[in-house]
Amino acid sequence: MDKDSAFTPGQGVVGRRCPSLRWLLLVWALAVLAAWFVPWRTGPQAVGIGPAMTAWLAAITPVAPWALALSAVIAWRLLRPRLAVAMLILAGVLHTLGAAGALIAQTPSFDQRIDCRLEGRVAGLVDVGPDRRRFRLVVSHAAPVARDDQAAAAVCGEGLAGSRLRLSDYHRGDDRLRLAAGHRYRLVARLKPLHGHVNPGGFDYRRWLFRHRVVATGYLREPPVDLGAAWGWSAVVDRLRSRARVQLAASLQQADDFGLPDVARGSAAALSHGLALGDRGELTDGQWETLLASGTNHLLAISGLHVGMIAALAALLVRALWGRLGVSRGIPAQRVAALTAVIAGWGYAVIAGLSIPTLRAALMLSVLLLGVLVQRRWRLVDLWLLAFVLVLALDPFAPLDMGFWLSFAAVLLILLFVRGRETLWRPFELLRLQWLLTLGLLPLTWVLFDRVAFASLPANLVAVPLVSVLITPLALAGLVASMIGPMPGGGVAWLIGWLGAGLFAVLDWLVAAFPDSIRPPPPWLALAFLVPGLAWLMLPRRFPGRLVAVVLIGPALLLSSSGPSPGRLEATVLDVGQGLAVVLRTADHALLYDAGPRFGQFDTGEAVVLPALRSMGVVGLDRIVISHAARDHAGGLASIRAAFPDAGVIGLEGPGHGLAAGEGGPCRHGEAWQWDGVRFELARPPFGSANDRSCVLRVVSAAGTLLLTGDIEAAGEQWLARQGDVRSDVVLVGHHGSSSSSTAAFIRATGARHALVSAGFLNRWSHPRPAVVSRWQAAGATVWRTDRHGALQVVDGQVTSARRVAWPFAWRHPAFERPDR
Repeated sequence: MDKDSAFTPGQGVVGRRCPSLRWLLLVWALAVLAAWFVPWRTGPQAVGIGPAMTAWLAAITPVAPWALALSAVIAWRLLRPRLAVAMLILAGVLHTLGAAGALIAQTPSFDQRIDCRLEGRVAGLVDVGPDRRRFRLVVSHAAPVARDDQAAAAVCGEGLAGSRLRLSDYHRGDDRLRLAAGHRYRLVARLKPLHGHVNPGGFDYRRWLFRHRVVATGYLREPPVDLGAAWGWSAVVDRLRSRARVQLAASLQQADDFGLPDVARGSAAALSHGLALGDRGELTDGQWETLLASGTNHLLAISGLHVGMIAALAALLVRALWGRLGVSRGIPAQRVAALTAVIAGWGYAVIAGLSIPTLRAALMLSVLLLGVLVQRRWRLVDLWLLAFVLVLALDPFAPLDMGFWLSFAAVLLILLFVRGRETLWRPFELLRLQWLLTLGLLPLTWVLFDRVAFASLPANLVAVPLVSVLITPLALAGLVASMIGPMPGGGVAWLIGWLGAGLFAVLDWLVAAFPDSIRPPPPWLALAFLVPGLAWLMLPRRFPGRLVAVVLIGPALLLSSSGPSPGRLEATVLDVGQGLAVVLRTADHALLYDAGPRFGQFDTGEAVVLPALRSMGVVGLDRIVISHAARDHAGGLASIRAAFPDAGVIGLEGPGHGLAAGEGGPCRHGEAWQWDGVRFELARPPFGSANDRSCVLRVVSAAGTLLLTGDIEAAGEQWLARQGDVRSDVVLVGHHGSSSSSTAAFIRATGARHALVSAGFLNRWSHPRPAVVSRWQAAGATVWRTDRHGALQVVDGQVTSARRVAWPFAWRHPAFERPDR
């Protein structure tokens, strides 16, 4: 049989040609990916997969998809190509939908906090922060704390066994409370239903939870009890990784004794942990922002290059020593080296946490070197396709991970456009390679990160060789040295620290010289033209039609989101939890009312507001109005001011909150201005509590009036109603719907048709209060809540919610999001 027959078309006895195996694999993979876009029913009136279908999908998984795939292979061998393709499509769709349905069926349905007694294993490394430890628990046993609590019994039962929870431990100051990966614990946790912010742009926390198969979140109510080491290979690997992290931390402490300054120590911690273990816990927010803005964030992911480097070093070492061993006679050194490389590559991939890039590299390496063992040559594109299919087969949730797309896309670009270049090591070829990767990955990075990093090309030209050739080998050597002792490990960490400090300094300079674009991704149709246009540009110079490529790229560069027409207003109340941030846009101006909260290390100004501004196409803020200095309204101001330093601030004066002394200004009652035919009016009660003295903003446009009241309470409402006209079509309910606000008289005075509430999910104050909601509804207003509806957009006096317009993906199923709570 021909060596390539498994991947070449077959010829039937009657001359019919069957599709090659590579095409069948591609059909199955595309079906797996397309199935993620099948809608799921997110409400009683919604269209999509409902409870009955979900239960059926969970019941047939995983037997039915693999039985269909096997039947398709048999049909292909029997020269029934159409039947084989149809069965593979169905198998791929069921592979995805079955996995999603099984997870949804496993997810408990509850709408309040519930206390559970749990036993389980800590899976993966513990994320250690300054004020908490966060970890994932694989539950082995669950029971309600109160035996007579029927709601808790429905959640904390044996049905929770085998599920994954994401828990936080806020206990401090006692080494007994230190959680260890790979150990079993008995603990009491307060569980919360899954929830995430829903806004334009930004990180999709719900998708992240779904991708990692987390069915509930919560925090510990009591110190955990260690039950000892857990069984199983994954627990063993987790303990090895945890021990390695402890040893690296000891080496960093030793490097401090060698006189390593703080800036270099931070770089050493981030690079050592990130490159050796795939652990980003030591990476600071500032370092991550530098990597994102410079397009080098992929450097802190364990990539296929690192796996290949370890495998190559192991193979070279064994091949050099094999001939000197007595047992080597009759066994070719090439085959032994290939087997050693596979073992070393998989070993490193497992220690690094088996992220998508490492899994892809290990699979490709295994298949490639299997060809060495059986004396078979593989086409590299076939090798890529086989690894792509195997990753999807092993983990149907992998496409929800950004690393999946970036890793496979980068390798495919290299195979298609750089393959076979023996002179790749030359400087010009390295420059061309980085240029091709920058162009080829542009659509993906633009969509995934809502930005274009103009510093990417020069930054990667500096960072990739430095990290890949020098820092990564040092990080791996430091890992080995740290196992020997802190002293040798500290020496390596000291060197990594100085190299890392220099690297981040260069990246910061490049980001300042080439600031990233904050333009949102273009429309999908423009992206569809952008991809072939960029591919055309990446073809060899002798390829004709470069002008056509420029024409295809043009729409993505020229089209941008435009503001409303003159006289009209667009307002978006962002979903920032228990806080407030509202974006107001006219034809040529943008204003931000309040900056979102900051609680501990979580800054919604950076995590929610800035990504939303990028997604909405806001390239500049003309003014920021802060209602008052409370941290749930002004906590994110420093991050926003750092991104928009020219924006004037009203309602807050420096120093503090990112404002220097003399910056900012007071909120003056009666001050008004006009932008693009839209009038803005400020009001501020002169007495009362800090809440009552909130800076109130009333905006009058051709389509209606919007009233933003901050945290104003009853006394302030009464004063405001006496001082002027408060009639408005849309009102932001004061103080998140507290019972101290929204008096019946004020509600009548506004005459609002829509009442908007910005409140946190299951917040401890129970905002908005039921009585407040009832008063607004009794007055004829429709009440909208960010904790239920996500971000709220007001256009021409009409309100739409982010949840209602979002595509009903599986992770937005009611088991994960219950907007009608």
